[in-house]
Amino acid sequence: MTVVSDKAAELIERDPALPDHFLVLERRESFGDYARDYGDTIAEHYENRGVIVVPHVPIRFDLKFFQGLEFPPEMKKIGTANGLERSVVRRDDRKLTVDAEHPLVALFGNMSMAAYVQAQIASFDGQLRTGLAQLFPHYCSLAEGNITWRLTETVQEGLHLDVFDGGRPLSPHLKSLHRVKVFINIDAEPRRWRTSRDLPQLLGTCRDVLPAELPDDLNVLNDVLDKLGVLEDQPCHKVAYPTMSGVIVNAEVVAHEVVYGKRMVAAEFICGRHDMLDPTRHTHAALAGWLKQAGYRTASDAAAFAARYAKLRGSYQKIREARGT
Repeated sequence: MTVVSDKAAELIERDPALPDHFLVLERRESFGDYARDYGDTIAEHYENRGVIVVPHVPIRFDLKFFQGLEFPPEMKKIGTANGLERSVVRRDDRKLTVDAEHPLVALFGNMSMAAYVQAQIASFDGQLRTGLAQLFPHYCSLAEGNITWRLTETVQEGLHLDVFDGGRPLSPHLKSLHRVKVFINIDAEPRRWRTSRDLPQLLGTCRDVLPAELPDDLNVLNDVLDKLGVLEDQPCHKVAYPTMSGVIVNAEVVAHEVVYGKRMVAAEFICGRHDMLDPTRHTHAALAGWLKQAGYRTASDAAAFAARYAKLRGSYQKIREARGT
């Protein structure tokens, strides 16, 4: 029943050279309404490496206040993993004291300000956790990785696939997990993005310029693809998603770039592959087949492969050097 409204369709400028990988939802006023009306369509599209555009993310918080906040560059991706959501007050037996080590206390130097920002962040994050559980009801083991509050201006980060831990090989446990990622624009201006081919499409398109042997490790592979610059000239769809709209996309397997934006919340969740509607679509399990289908040999040692390219610069590092930042 996926009907795309004219207003929602205006968010996207599609490139005819690329498959249309978008599912644009009709606006609903609650996560429950989205879940009721779309059912498994959302998870099916996500698992098929699609991009889901949510025109209205139904979370209540002090939006106007946060549109006046800006974090320093060193806090660009600070989140729950850094203690951003924990209380700014701590208890030692019967004594309550300000947590001077809390990142918001250190930032604002003002207890009232830090407490209000923390409370709003905790409320937002809680609503988001509940909402994602409704949108992906089959993902029973869904667990939070990190929710980052990116209240810093971002300009042209380079088209890329997500890489973690410096491009090191993933552990068997991490390879067993299915990743869910959502990006919500909380700025007054639209957040501008580009999206391009997914990983199996890139492997086929770039066959003539990539090594004949590639690793069966998504993290190492994505890092090397970025360092070799094969994504730089890929065609792209353009997306401009307005205030309190969001994009749900598996950013480790769909090439993407932030072109411009100032304030955004990014949430990363994980679940076991057995919870997927179709576990055969699990990215890490499917990678060996994608490599074989595109005509590559599989490198026997992912760590050695990564070491071979360790000294090369990634796209974002190249952009920063060109800007002198």
